[in-house]
Amino acid sequence: MKTIAVFLIAQVLCGFSILAAQQKLTTEPEPSFREDAVSNRRHPEVDTNIFLYINHWRNSLPVEGHGGLIERDILTPGDPLNPPKKGAVLKYIQAYKRAVLQPRSNTKPVRTAKEQIFFCVVSGSGTVISGAKKAPIDEGTAIVIPAGLEYRLINTADDALEFIMVIEEITPGFVPNTEISVGSSRDATPGIGMHWAHIGRGFGYDVPPKFANPMGFAIVSIDAFDIAQPHVHGPGCEEIWCQVKGRSLLLFGNRLLWQEPGEAFLVPPNNKVPHGSINHTDGPMLWLYMGNRHDHLGK
Repeated sequence: MKTIAVFLIAQVLCGFSILAAQQKLTTEPEPSFREDAVSNRRHPEVDTNIFLYINHWRNSLPVEGHGGLIERDILTPGDPLNPPKKGAVLKYIQAYKRAVLQPRSNTKPVRTAKEQIFFCVVSGSGTVISGAKKAPIDEGTAIVIPAGLEYRLINTADDALEFIMVIEEITPGFVPNTEISVGSSRDATPGIGMHWAHIGRGFGYDVPPKFANPMGFAIVSIDAFDIAQPHVHGPGCEEIWCQVKGRSLLLFGNRLLWQEPGEAFLVPPNNKVPHGSINHTDGPMLWLYMGNRHDHLGK
């Protein structure tokens, strides 16, 4: 019996070797849950290099911008189908950054004629001022600054005021809002059940924001010890997930990665790379979701 068992194992391993030898691919296979699918093996020669699509702000140098914010790139413009370097994956938006305002300080008044800015407060507290409008901001607050409006940010606390910052360039013919939008995810009714485990909370704005791109933002959580459905996206979808609380596991393509606060990934728009976040702990985890859905235009 022992001889037969060894023979059967050898046959199975031989079969895998033959299969591997036959599958010298020239294009990346479609992902599948089937046991006999081509994608059930890794194919380094054609697999998407998912490490180019995820980046942390610690990997970039700080620069001063927008009236005195200390900014560090997370994702930058590039080619989402063939990134020239790590994080250079943006097609439709101009920048995806982390920005910090030092304790008990403020930015100079600043105005940008052709770009709009979305801020999400990650930590700290302060105030935003634009024209006659003044609003308190703290963790979970979103601010949308329309193109052409002057604004100022003030840190009223003894700790740093930290933001995730998304910049879009307005398109010809686009008419921006005439006042800033301020909202909080805490005021939103959660939507549950998307991709098995996502619990989404949009931002309840005082003034509905207008974007030049077909995009929106939400805070997403996953309950303790749960996993989101792995799924893919195709051309025209610019979807970004930034961890803002907790340290999660991320199924990304055929790899399992850690994702830390301040780290963001763009889902490759090639219908080849599944993504699914995992809360493997008993604690809370939060992500900032951005969906820029050019693939939904005209539908």
